[in-house]
Amino acid sequence: MARSSTTRDAASNGEPWTVRIAVWCARHRWPVAAGWLVLTVGLLVTSIALGGQRAPSAANQGQIIGESQTGKDAFADAVKDPNSSSIRIEPVYLVVRNASGPIDTPANRAAIADMTARLQALTTTVDGKQTQVFQADTAGAAPAVVDPFVLAAAAPDPSPSVLSADGTTAIIAGSIAGDDNGCKAKAGAIALLTGQFQIRYPNLTVHVFNITMINSDITDYVGKTLDGLVILTLGIAFLILLIASRSAIAALVPIVVGLSAITGASGAVGLYSRLIAPVMPQTMIIPMLLGLAVGVDYSLFVISRFRSERADGRDKMGSIEIASATAGRAVFFSGLAVIISLGSLLLIGQDFLTSIAVGCAAVVLISVLGSFTFLPAALAILDRKVMRFGIPFVSRDRGEGRGIWAAVVRAATNRAVGAALVAGGILIVMAAPVSRLELGSTISDLSAMPPSIEGSKATALLTTEWPAGHTLTMDVIVTNATEPGAAAAITAFADAMKAGRIAGVNAATTSTEYSGNGTVARISAAIPGGQNDQSNWALARTFRTTVVPQYFGSLTGSHAYVSGDAAYAMDYSESSGRQMPLVVIFVLTMSFLLLMVAFHSVVIPLKAILLNLLSTGAAFGVLVLLFQEGWLREFTGIRPNVIEAGAPLMIFTILFGLSMDYHVFILTRVKEARDRGLASTDAVVKGIAITAGTVTSAAAIMVCVFGSFFTIQMTVMQEFGIGLAVAIFVDATLVRSLLLPALMKLLGESNWWMPSFLRWIPRITIEGEPEAMLGSGPTGMDVDAAGA
Repeated sequence: MARSSTTRDAASNGEPWTVRIAVWCARHRWPVAAGWLVLTVGLLVTSIALGGQRAPSAANQGQIIGESQTGKDAFADAVKDPNSSSIRIEPVYLVVRNASGPIDTPANRAAIADMTARLQALTTTVDGKQTQVFQADTAGAAPAVVDPFVLAAAAPDPSPSVLSADGTTAIIAGSIAGDDNGCKAKAGAIALLTGQFQIRYPNLTVHVFNITMINSDITDYVGKTLDGLVILTLGIAFLILLIASRSAIAALVPIVVGLSAITGASGAVGLYSRLIAPVMPQTMIIPMLLGLAVGVDYSLFVISRFRSERADGRDKMGSIEIASATAGRAVFFSGLAVIISLGSLLLIGQDFLTSIAVGCAAVVLISVLGSFTFLPAALAILDRKVMRFGIPFVSRDRGEGRGIWAAVVRAATNRAVGAALVAGGILIVMAAPVSRLELGSTISDLSAMPPSIEGSKATALLTTEWPAGHTLTMDVIVTNATEPGAAAAITAFADAMKAGRIAGVNAATTSTEYSGNGTVARISAAIPGGQNDQSNWALARTFRTTVVPQYFGSLTGSHAYVSGDAAYAMDYSESSGRQMPLVVIFVLTMSFLLLMVAFHSVVIPLKAILLNLLSTGAAFGVLVLLFQEGWLREFTGIRPNVIEAGAPLMIFTILFGLSMDYHVFILTRVKEARDRGLASTDAVVKGIAITAGTVTSAAAIMVCVFGSFFTIQMTVMQEFGIGLAVAIFVDATLVRSLLLPALMKLLGESNWWMPSFLRWIPRITIEGEPEAMLGSGPTGMDVDAAGA
């Protein structure tokens, strides 16, 4: 005998608007399902029609985060063509190496002369006009592209800037100028010609270094990698869902929701980039794979509850209403928490973090919208088909609250003190390496980029053959350079650099460059190592505190700024470190308030924050060991470096939001059981045990999706993926199955303590059945949420 659903006019019974929408969508299932697909695909099509995702210009200055960028922007602004604010000049280095011996042979000289001539003559089409690729100096005194042997012959000594010390490698140098479109067209022409050189001269190794080419290669790499990762993670997610849901149909529905979320979010981000602000394309891997994970997880929660209700005898519409009023509302609340947490990244104002925040917020928002619009419509269409097409053995229902995790939870509550000490001790040990955390900038560090791209190969060759430094420079930028005092100081400083009187720089590479209008000067010299080396950061500090004041401190009308990639990496790291407390306080405060309102307790949100901090700390500890200190690098292939300054912020904000999913899903079951009269310990065991299957399945999908980031050969992506995968794994095992039940057992009724002065806060039930339906079955049996 089926239960009566008594599906009512939801609005007249005061149900939440999310439930009313879900019920309406279920009743109008076919138009809603079609409309959802049209909406998500339409967003993408519209975005493409408007030109697709707009990336920031390479000349984009972004937020000022320190002296290094202030100086860089001052020089860039003075260099710009007054008729075009987007014109920029970029160096191009063609690095040519003879691996079998000296580069200075007649055949190699002829090859390099040929390369130089062909580069000098190279043209391409820019804005419909045939244009010279390389930029000659305005006076015409020097060629557009320099033959290294000609340059070395003209110099008093062999030029260390174009010929390596061991005589095996030479650099053909030039520069290109233009706006974004012009530089991209010219870089593309250079890339094609370089490919021809590599074929024409197989005995020589030829690689090219140029910023626009590097950015283009990274964008292409990200696009190709994302396509492969989506297919891989879809397959893994389907297998996990098949085991968790015991039905092929129930496994496919979350995949459809996840894909539609990715599609819609891609279009939404593209529209945002066109109408509001550009976004960085290389960051879109994170939102797209996050969208797949949350779209699948949110659907899994709702479908699990729907199937439980149907199996328990409730009719289709009643089951949809209950699923929407329980799991659906929890999904809405959790998604809101994720979006709020991501919003904290906007407080920092850095393009990299802003792009990630916008992309992730868009994909989570669309996933949430799909969970109470498209998903109810899909369930209304499929109904009991979501229980069909299981596979042998896996399809066997073991019953609610049974299985290994249920046994672990019961063991944790039976031995609460021991479980809390063991789980807490493991997490503290895992988090201990955080004390050695070193932040830096790997976003622009080519040693942290895919080694397969041309820029990385050229950089590796330059670093090997010019250990004293070549492309990494320490720059001093002086404004109002035409004033007599400034001009004299610039000359004195440049002479001191060339004479080797200033330690830490490669004196032989010293150069002085003036802006187009001559008002700003840049004195540069190469430095060894990488941009995140502590020795280079120390050198930048010495320049700022001692060297620059010595030569430019007496100037009144000019400013001297210490810049360059190493100085910028230091400023970026210190800026992120200063802003991290703001993000942490914002996220913790919002998490506390949301959970306090949801559960009408101050103990539960405090405990949730503590547990999330332990999970986050454990993840950061693993990052330090793997990525900073190089543990297991022989097996992982990880290239040790500093930790990207933005990675902890991203992991912290996203993890706190995602952890809210599991915390809300579990604790609302605990609260529901307690509200029905169970003792505190019994309610804890029941609530956690019956959700263990669903939480474990959802976490497994998250871990697989984020773990797949490790296949991306970009350090920041690997750090992000491994950090979140470890945190989610720890959260679903040690925290949710051991530490949480143990602490709730030890605290007992104190879990629900609320100070009297806060009891005025309204009670908002995040997840719970409509009271009119409680016990509505013919036997009046209790209605519980089901696990997977």
